[in-house]
Amino acid sequence: MTDWTPPPPGNPREQLPDNILALIDIPLYLSTACEAAGRLTEAIEIHPGRADELRQWADRMHAHCRINNKYTGQICQCPHHRAGA
Repeated sequence: MTDWTPPPPGNPREQLPDNILALIDIPLYLSTACEAAGRLTEAIEIHPGRADELRQWADRMHAHCRINNKYTGQICQCPHHRAGA
């Protein structure tokens, strides 16, 4: 059995063909990494004494974002990316 190696972020190897994508409604995409980063940022209000640590973890999560959905090619809608942060 051959081990499967996932493609690097941005590689369209797993993306659905354009003619198939045209047949489905594609929702806006928010990566799980950016979703987690958002939750970490929200936690700063609850735990202000740990704000620096929470911000560092949020930055790490944003850095792990795939940017585009591996199946649909949709770009992550996280404001962090649009702000060029």
